[in-house]
Amino acid sequence: MSALLQQAFRTAASELGMASAAWLFAGEAAAVNGDSAVDTLRDDLGRQWPVLDAICAAWLKGQRRPQAVADDVLPALAGAARLVVIGVESCWLDALMAALPADIPVGLVQHGDPVTHWDRIADNYPDRVRLLQLADFQTWAGPRSVLMTFVYGQSHQQVYVLPSWLRVCGPDVRLQFRALLGWRVLAAPLDVYPRWLVAADAQTFTDLRPLPC
Repeated sequence: MSALLQQAFRTAASELGMASAAWLFAGEAAAVNGDSAVDTLRDDLGRQWPVLDAICAAWLKGQRRPQAVADDVLPALAGAARLVVIGVESCWLDALMAALPADIPVGLVQHGDPVTHWDRIADNYPDRVRLLQLADFQTWAGPRSVLMTFVYGQSHQQVYVLPSWLRVCGPDVRLQFRALLGWRVLAAPLDVYPRWLVAADAQTFTDLRPLPC
């Protein structure tokens, strides 16, 4: 495994999100040397990065990056006064920021990979995103507040989420927010051990979008 490639993907994943970075790397590899390069990328990094492994496998089956459509989650945000986001997926956040009414403030909780440059992420959404800490995100709670994270894969009633989600979604928090929303950004199954992620009961979310087909 190339240490430089490993570091490059970790950096990209920390600031773009694992699914967004994986689609980017798979597309760039294919553009340089076709599907064989995607297969090599999967062999080199897949066991370390299960989301990348799943996306490379999907690419080799003919799938391409899905269009990130804010319509998937906008109905769940109707009437919301605040949105608190756990985790980053730039492809999906970009679509949401373009569609979300400008009068809905968005808070991004700074928790996750220590290499993440949170100020740089927030700079991508000037005047839209406020950085929050684990210690103060609950100041944004309320009957019209939504707490949202990104969901990767699903097996029966189990989904995979960032560890940060388990730090914020206790029973007390469920009572403080109108909704606990999961945005599915990876439908493909995770075929290797889900490093960087943790399993969560899908029923701990009050809403999962998009809905299953």
